[in-house]
Amino acid sequence: MKIYLLLILICVGWNDAFPASTAKLNNTNSFSIDSSTFLGFLLNQISYSIGTCDINGDGKKDIIFYNGDGYVVLFGDISRFNKTRPISDSFADGKNGFKIHVLEPEGFPACGDVNGDGIDDILITDSMWYIGEVFIIYGSKRPFQATIDTLDGINGFKIVGKGSEGLGVGKAICDVNGDGVKDIVISTFYGFYGGFTETNSIYVIYGLKNGSKFTKANNGEYDRDELVEGKGFKMNDLYSATLTCGDINNDGYEDIYLLNPRSRIVLGKATFPFNYEPKLDGKEVVRIPGITWDVDNPENRFGSSSFGDFNGDGLTDMAVTNGNYSSYEVYIIFGKQNETWPSIFDVKSRNSSNVIAFTKGSGSKAYNCDSLMMGDINGDGFDDLQCYSPEFVWVVYGSDKPFASVVDLSATTSPLVDECRGLIFQQVDGSVLANADFNNDKIMDLVVIQNRVLYGVYGEKVPMSASLGLIDTRLEYSANGSYILLEGNYSPVYGKCPLSSITVQVINPQPSDSLDIDSSNNITVKKVSPSTIIIYNKNRDPRFLQKIAKIKYSTQRNDSIANINFNYPGFIDETISVNTISPTIPQTNIFTCICTANNTCSDFLCVPPGTNDTNAGCAKYPCSYGLECNSNVNKCVFPSECISCTDYKCRSNEKCELRKSTNAKICKLFPYCLLK
Repeated sequence: MKIYLLLILICVGWNDAFPASTAKLNNTNSFSIDSSTFLGFLLNQISYSIGTCDINGDGKKDIIFYNGDGYVVLFGDISRFNKTRPISDSFADGKNGFKIHVLEPEGFPACGDVNGDGIDDILITDSMWYIGEVFIIYGSKRPFQATIDTLDGINGFKIVGKGSEGLGVGKAICDVNGDGVKDIVISTFYGFYGGFTETNSIYVIYGLKNGSKFTKANNGEYDRDELVEGKGFKMNDLYSATLTCGDINNDGYEDIYLLNPRSRIVLGKATFPFNYEPKLDGKEVVRIPGITWDVDNPENRFGSSSFGDFNGDGLTDMAVTNGNYSSYEVYIIFGKQNETWPSIFDVKSRNSSNVIAFTKGSGSKAYNCDSLMMGDINGDGFDDLQCYSPEFVWVVYGSDKPFASVVDLSATTSPLVDECRGLIFQQVDGSVLANADFNNDKIMDLVVIQNRVLYGVYGEKVPMSASLGLIDTRLEYSANGSYILLEGNYSPVYGKCPLSSITVQVINPQPSDSLDIDSSNNITVKKVSPSTIIIYNKNRDPRFLQKIAKIKYSTQRNDSIANINFNYPGFIDETISVNTISPTIPQTNIFTCICTANNTCSDFLCVPPGTNDTNAGCAKYPCSYGLECNSNVNKCVFPSECISCTDYKCRSNEKCELRKSTNAKICKLFPYCLLK
């Protein structure tokens, strides 16, 4: 009963931008694909799918899914299917997609460009007879056969395993050696299908460049050892039922996450020996002992990990779920750069700068995460955490606002009860999640399963809008070098969902530049550098923008314009220019120097051609039109008295315009002669 009451509470917070369940889906908010052809019902309503591939090279993301008889590829661009609902695999006719016939498809497909031609390729496994056969189908801009059932080295190739090693149970495509081309990563798994066990290995086959193809195959078929020898490396005594890749240490080399049932990350690097035995030292391998696999149900491995940028700092983060329900937690591990990782990473450290734990509490199954994904489904620039729990999917939106180290998903403050921070989507019975942009609107869709039908719920932007409403984008000179940027100078507007932060940055900083604002109950401030601050909306105050009026800019410069940018990705990108130029220094980057035809302009003085010595200043040479001589310093300055264009005579090839003065205490406008 407690769980039912909890779900009723959560319903209050369902996001208006997303429908509440599969029952609310239609052609306006989703697409659907029938995945139950042939033997799909034998999979216990599981349909492996992926939606981030571009197999035909048209710039649109395609869908790959399992239909019981193999895999089906449907090309992106929803309009080609004529609003059919659900879309049938009969559309896979070579023009709108194609089928890949496989006797015993094993798990998720993978995709990526392994031959450097700019088009994604597909990696799948046939587990017939427990040997494991790995198929790579090359992507192409040319039409495909309606059904691919043989590979000849031209359309793709096959890698054959040995005995009952289960080659390809774990598989991924990623750039492990950082050469710009994706590599093929496949794992054996003796005993996965039952029977005897032997030493397992992970094989990495380096990708090719410039559209090359693997050659010298026997009718498109390779023995795994012959292909890896000289073209990659292997890691003995390592294996994984689930392989995923991402650059968690952000060094330019993708890392391999293994779950077998122990959890570890093998870090990528430029070169590897053929027989690689990585050391558990934080430089080659990072262990994550708090993450385990459900050893009693080895087939329930689905999406155990995913990579993305959850906090929007430009670094790759990792989401990972614990398969042990008795100690259930889901984690976001924050990526680091230029830091050595520990040999053992403690996901239960309760250090929110390193990891966030999302939990319902020990023993509860209300928020089990049998499968997870990272992807930006609300279009705000942050990747979101998406998890399948029995009968529903819950989503926590990524954010740059710091989370607590432990987030209780059942609490009244849970992000799931706030439409601006997350959502719950009900009536889902398939354990597999995917992301796609099948309608090509540049926002990822959430792909779920109900009754063996794939539903792609179109991503929608959260109800957010924001603007500073700047009154004057240029602030005039202040003798004390201190400027309050927004107070009395803006009229902010905002939408239903408040901004989580705003970044304020001097675009062209000098050593003396400094930005500051006092913290309060509703805002906290992170000083990234003297000239860059991030102001966080501490309590998600809807009037957050009104709270930042007293941002102060201080500087000692007196000879240039300071440009200060206010930014929140996708919503605010506004700049204020601050005139820090002393009134006694003419503004060369704003005003044109004008002299008579027989003189040239130098330091705002009108001097004879060839004059190099201007030290005497305006005591010797006349000033440019529009300026007057300050006899105390012998420099050209702006006029000290307020006059108009009628009082000011320009030459016949000039026109008079009023310009803002940098000495507003004397006059706000002054006349200036410009060439017509």
